Amino acid sequence: MELSRHIKEHRVRLGMSQEQLAETIYVSRQTISKWETDRTYPDVQSLLLLSNLFDVSVDSLIKGDVEKMNAVLSAEAKKMNRLGIVMLVSGAGTLVWTIVTALMDLTLPIILVPAILFFIPAVISAGIVEKIKNDNQLYSYRSIEAFMRGENPDVLSERNQKAGNNWWIKLAVKIVIGVAVGFCCGWGFMSILEKVLN
Repeated sequence: MELSRHIKEHRVRLGMSQEQLAETIYVSRQTISKWETDRTYPDVQSLLLLSNLFDVSVDSLIKGDVEKMNAVLSAEAKKMNRLGIVMLVSGAGTLVWTIVTALMDLTLPIILVPAILFFIPAVISAGIVEKIKNDNQLYSYRSIEAFMRGENPDVLSERNQKAGNNWWIKLAVKIVIGVAVGFCCGWGFMSILEKVLN
């Protein structure tokens, strides 16, 4: 991205260190380093502060990057759609297997083992989707894209951005909740089905 080069050029032009720039726009020195090495991308609020400090427009600061962002968003959206289909098929397979085996009056281990095997691709796909969001900072790209169209960029707070770094914790919590809810629903469904069949 061009922005990483622009930030460094303007910082050097003003004779500022990374730490001085970080203090001026209320971020950490590590954040500036990540921006300048193209590891992360600033949110809209930080872009506005940078453009004000550097006395340039946001347009000139991110010139050339908007097209790249759109390309990234498009490619990653396609990948996430494919992973969504995997999750849907795996979830449907798990549900169908559970219903069919319940009707066949099989034991719980025979029902659960294949159901878990059906469920594993869904969990892996969900993990990949969360990693794609985190790695490509889709929240920032989408905010910047909205800002450039003159729409509300829905700027994320610093707390939400820090939470974005812990995507794997959020994924683990979602999986645990999903498994617990699925188990409860499945158990209830099996109990009702057993009463109906008996």
